[in-house]
Amino acid sequence: MYKIIKKDVHRLFSRTKPYIMKISLTTISCFLVCLQISATALAQKVTLKNKSITLKEAFREVNKQTGYHYLWSAKRVNSNTRIAIDIKEMELDQAIRQIIHGLQLSYKIQGKLITIRERENTPTVSNLAQIDDNGQQETITVRGRVVDSLARPLIGVTIRVISANKHVIKDSKSDSHGEIIIESVPKQSFLEISLLGYRRLNLAATENIGTIRMDVLAESLEELVVVGYLTKRASEVTGAVQSVKGEELRNSVSTPNVLSMLKGKTTGLYITESTGESGAKGQVIARGQSSMTTPTNNYLGPLIVVDGVITNYQSLQDAVNPADIEDISVLKDAASTAIYGSRAAQGVIVVTTKRGQAGKSTVEARVQAGVIQPVRDIRFMNTTELIDFMDTQMKRYWEQTPSIRTTFPNVADFIRERRVYTDEDRTRNFNWEDKIYSNGNFTNTEVGVRHGTHKTKFYMGVGWFKENGALYDNGFDRKNIRFNIDHAISSKLLARINVSSIIDRITKRNGVPELYMIQPFMYPYDNAGNLLDSLPVRQSSNYGPAYTTWTQNFLAETGYDNTKLTKVQNHLASISLRYNILPFLSVQTSNSLNFVGTNVNSYLDPRSFSGKYGGYPYLFSPTSAVLPNGTLEIDDTKFVDYLMSNTLNFNKTVGGNHVISALVGQEWGKRTTEIMDIDMYNVLPSERNMGAAQNFGSVINVAYGFPYKPSGNYQERATFSVFGQADYSYAGRYMASISVRTDATTNFGRDKRYGTFYSFSGGWNISKESFFKNIKAIDNLRLRASYGTSGRDLGDGYLNTTFYSETARYEQVDNIGAVITQLANPMISWETLHNSNIGLDIALLKNRINLSADIYHKRSDGLLQQVSLPSAQGALTQYQNVGQIVNRGIEVSLSTHNVKSAHFNWHTSFNFSYNKNKLTRLYQDSLLDSYSRSYYRKIGEDINVIKAIQFAGINPENGNMQHYNFDEKGNQIIVEGIGQVSNLANWQRVGQATPRFFGGFTNSFQYKNYSLNVEWWFQVGNYTQMSLVNNFQAPTAPRLGRNNVVFADNQHVWQGPGDMQANYPDVFSTDPNAWTALTYRSSKMWGNASHARLRNVRFTYSLPNGVLKALKLARADVFVSGDNLYVIKHKDFVGVDPEGAVLGGVNTSYGGAGTGFANPRRFLLGMQLTF
Repeated sequence: MYKIIKKDVHRLFSRTKPYIMKISLTTISCFLVCLQISATALAQKVTLKNKSITLKEAFREVNKQTGYHYLWSAKRVNSNTRIAIDIKEMELDQAIRQIIHGLQLSYKIQGKLITIRERENTPTVSNLAQIDDNGQQETITVRGRVVDSLARPLIGVTIRVISANKHVIKDSKSDSHGEIIIESVPKQSFLEISLLGYRRLNLAATENIGTIRMDVLAESLEELVVVGYLTKRASEVTGAVQSVKGEELRNSVSTPNVLSMLKGKTTGLYITESTGESGAKGQVIARGQSSMTTPTNNYLGPLIVVDGVITNYQSLQDAVNPADIEDISVLKDAASTAIYGSRAAQGVIVVTTKRGQAGKSTVEARVQAGVIQPVRDIRFMNTTELIDFMDTQMKRYWEQTPSIRTTFPNVADFIRERRVYTDEDRTRNFNWEDKIYSNGNFTNTEVGVRHGTHKTKFYMGVGWFKENGALYDNGFDRKNIRFNIDHAISSKLLARINVSSIIDRITKRNGVPELYMIQPFMYPYDNAGNLLDSLPVRQSSNYGPAYTTWTQNFLAETGYDNTKLTKVQNHLASISLRYNILPFLSVQTSNSLNFVGTNVNSYLDPRSFSGKYGGYPYLFSPTSAVLPNGTLEIDDTKFVDYLMSNTLNFNKTVGGNHVISALVGQEWGKRTTEIMDIDMYNVLPSERNMGAAQNFGSVINVAYGFPYKPSGNYQERATFSVFGQADYSYAGRYMASISVRTDATTNFGRDKRYGTFYSFSGGWNISKESFFKNIKAIDNLRLRASYGTSGRDLGDGYLNTTFYSETARYEQVDNIGAVITQLANPMISWETLHNSNIGLDIALLKNRINLSADIYHKRSDGLLQQVSLPSAQGALTQYQNVGQIVNRGIEVSLSTHNVKSAHFNWHTSFNFSYNKNKLTRLYQDSLLDSYSRSYYRKIGEDINVIKAIQFAGINPENGNMQHYNFDEKGNQIIVEGIGQVSNLANWQRVGQATPRFFGGFTNSFQYKNYSLNVEWWFQVGNYTQMSLVNNFQAPTAPRLGRNNVVFADNQHVWQGPGDMQANYPDVFSTDPNAWTALTYRSSKMWGNASHARLRNVRFTYSLPNGVLKALKLARADVFVSGDNLYVIKHKDFVGVDPEGAVLGGVNTSYGGAGTGFANPRRFLLGMQLTF
C-alpha cells in the first residue's frame, strides 16, 4: 500500500500565507532599505591626491566631497597634526581609516556626522629619541615564553614596550611556541603583556623574563554560551544550561558518535548504549521521560540544533562530526528551551561548529588507529560440557518419568536412542565464539583548516572513520566534509554559509547466527578440510526420536555478498544574512535545507545455501515446492526539510548599567517524507538491484500462500511559527528574560493546529553586590529561577486522519472489504510541558572550586494514550490527549582545581543527576504493560515501572522456585512455582528501567608535557531483564539444537535436598515449579543493572617547545587511550552487560542483558598535529 498525504500542508499554507507574506515583505523591505542606506553611505567616494596636509584640512576636504560633517574635542585631538595621504576614489569608511592611520584616534559615523576621538587607554606612539634625553640609551634584547595555567604555549600574545613616560615604543607578539624575542628595548622601560580572555600583566623589561603564566579571566569563560537564538555570557544566563568544549569531547572515548562522547560530561542526560555493533547510535533522555511513544514517534530525545539551524536529526552522530565541534550547549529548562516551542519539550542540544579566523592559516590533523576487543563476560559450553549437561538432563528425565522407564528399562538405552548427538560428535569441538567474535580494528583521520582575512574567514574539515568490528563481518565506514564561511560584504552586511555532508555505510553479514543457535560439535569442515555449505541441526521434541534439519554454514558463504548494507546520507546546508541597521539593531534571515536518506539493501546470493533456501533456518528444505533462489529486500527512506527563519534583533546599553536585548522572529518549515519497502526473490547472482529480480514478494508470503504488496508512503507537513524574546540586565547583577512562541502544524486537526508556549526567568548575581565585596573566598554567587512551557508535536502519524486497510475476510466470511486501522481524532493536540527550575552557581577560592546545582519540576500534560472505544464506532481504540507525567529531580555539577603549580596540575569534575518519574493521570487510571500484558502501571508509579511476582527463594528440599502470593483473604503466603498470575495483586513493583541517579567522574592530571585523563560513568537503581537465564540456560534448549551458557560464579544452582545456599532452582527437574518458572513473571529474572564503568583512560605526551620549533609545528600530541576498560556490576547480575535497557514507555521490553554483543573495549594510538 502506498499512501499520499499532503493536502493539509496546502491548507495550512493558505491560512498562514497572508501572515508569511506580510512578515516576509516587511523583513525584505527593511532589509532592502538597510541595503540602500548602506549603499548610499558606501557610494560616497573620497579623493586626496599626494597631499601633505593637516588633519583639519583633510576632514574639510572630506566634508566638501561627501557632505559628511566632522566633530572632535580640541583638547584631545590636535587638528594641526600633519599627515601624508594619497587616495583615489576610496569609500568613505576606508578613507577615514587612511587619514587617521598611525594616529591614536578612533572614529564613529552616526547619520551624517563623523566623530573623532582619542583612542582610549592607548599611549601615543613614540620613538627612542623621545625617551633618550641625552641622545643615548642603553638597550637590551628581551627573551621569554608565555604559557597558560597548564603550561601550554600561548600564541599571538601582544607585548608592548612602554617607556617611563608611558609612551609605546614598539610592540611584538609571541610566536607559535609562545616565545618572545624583542630587540632594542630600553632598560628603563616596562612590558605590557595582554591576550583576549586573559589577565593583563605588567613587568619590568629584563633580558630574560623567563616563563610567564597568564591566567584566564573568569568573564572570558562565559563568552560562548548559546541559548536559543542568542549567545550570552554565562553570568547572564537565567536558565539551566551547560556547555562542553569540543576539545573536552575529543579527549574522551574513541568513536564518531558525539552522544557517546557527551556521556557523563553534563547533568540531566541519561545516555544508554545498548549494543557494541559498529555504527550503533545509542539513546538519550533529558531529565526523565516526559512523554509516551506512539507507533510513528518513539523518539524521546532532545531537539538538535546545529549552528542555529533547527534539525530533525534524532542522533548527534548523524548531525555532526566530533572534529568539527567548537562546543555543545545543553538546554534543559523552560527559560532556555521555550523559544523553540513545540520542538523542545524534551530539551535541546545546541552544537556550535568551528569557524575560520583571521590571520595565519591553522591546520589541525588527527590520526588514530586502534583495535577493538569483544567483551564476553559469559561463556558458552564446549562439547564435553554440553553433552554432559544433556546426558544428566536425560537421566533425570528418565528418573522422573515412569512412562519412559517402561519403554526404556535401562537409562543407558534411553540416552543412546533419544540423544541428539552422535558418537562422532563427542570428538568434535569447534569454537564458534572465536569466529563470530574476534578482535577488530579501526582508523580515524581528520583534518581541519582555518584561515581568513578581516573580511572573509573559512573553516574546512574532512574526516574518514573506518571500522572492522569485533562482530563477524560487521563494518562501519564514515566520510564527512564541512565548509563554514563568514564573509563581511560590507561593514554592515555579514553573510554566513554552512555546508556539511556525512555519509555512513554500515555492513552486517546476513546468516550469522547468535551463539546460542549453534552447537560446538556442529563442525564446519568435511574430512578433507573443505568448508561445508550447511550444517546438520539435530532436535528432539518431548524426548522423542531425534530428527535432522539443516542450517547455513556462514563460514562457507564468505565468498558471497550475503550482507545487509545500510547507507545513510546526511546533508545540511544553510545561509544567513545579517544586516546591522544601527549599532544596536540588526535584521537577519536564515534559510536551511536538510536531506536525510537511508537505504537498506539486504541480499542473499542464490548460489549460497542461505540464498537458495531463504536464510530462514528450518523454513525451507530441498523438497520445498517454492525455493527463494536468491532474495533481496530494499527499504528506502528520504526526509527533506526546508526552514526559513527571519529575526529582528535589538541590543543596547542605556546609561552604562542597563542592558536591553530583544528579538522578534518568524519561521516557516516544510518536510517531505518518502518511504518504500519491497521484497524480491529469484534474484540473479552477485546482483543486488531490483532489475535482477524475477519475482516480487516475500519468501515467507510465498511459502504460506499469503498475498504480497510492496509498501510505501509519501507525506508532506508544514509548520509556521512566530516568536519573541526580551532580556534585561542591570549592572550585571539583576537579569530578567521573557519569551513567547506560537507554532502551527498540519499534523493536527483544523481547530487544534496552534499552540502557544512561553517562559519567564530571572537571575541575581549576589557576588556583584556592594555588601559582598569583602567576602574574598567566594568569587561568584548567583541564583537563577525560571518557569515556562514547551510542547511536543506527536502528530507524525496523522492521528487526525482515519486509515483503512484491505481485507479478504471479515466476520468469518470471504468478502473483500476495508477495516479501520486508525480512527481519526480531530481534537488531538500538543503535549505541553510545564517546567520549573531553581539554580545556584558558586565559585570559590579564585575559581578553583565551581559548583552548580539545579532543582526542577516538569509536568507533561495531554500525553497521548490509546483509549478503548465501543465497538459500534468501527475501531477498538483511538489516541487521545489524556495522560500526565511529572518528573522531579536534582542536578549537581562540581569542578575543582585540586593542585595548581607551574609543573603539576590536577583537575576533577563530578556530576550527579537524580530523577523521579511519576504518572499522575491516565485513562481509567491505569496503563497496560505492552511487553508482558500482565500488569498495569498505575497513577503514582514510574512510567517505566517493572512489576513481577516476588521471588521467595528456593525450596531446599526439592529445588523448586517459591514466590509470594496473596490468598483470597489478602494474606501474603509462599507458594511453589509462580502461583496465581491472573491475580493482579501478586504483581509487585521490582524497580524501574531508568536509574534513580547517574553521573560522571573525571580526573585530569598534567605534569609538564605529560597528561593523564581518567573517566568514569555510574548509574544506580535501574533493572533489566536477565533473559540469558531463562532462554540460554534452560534444560531443554540443547535438545532444540541450541547451546547453553555456562553458569556464572554468582549462580548457585540447587544440587540436592538440604541445599540451603541455592539461589537458582533445579535445572534438571521436570517439575513446572522448578526451572520452568524462571520467566519474566518472576522477580528473579529482573536484575539490578546498577554499575560503574571505567569509560576511558587517556595518556598524552606533548612534544616540548624545542622539538616543535625544529619541526615547525605549533603543537604535537601523541596519545594512547583505552575505552570500556572495567565494569563494576551488582553482585546478583547475570548477563553480558548491565547497560542496555532501551526505553520507550509502554513499548519496551527492557532487554539488554542477554547474550548479545556488548560494548567492546578499544585501545588506540593517536597523534594530533597543529601547523
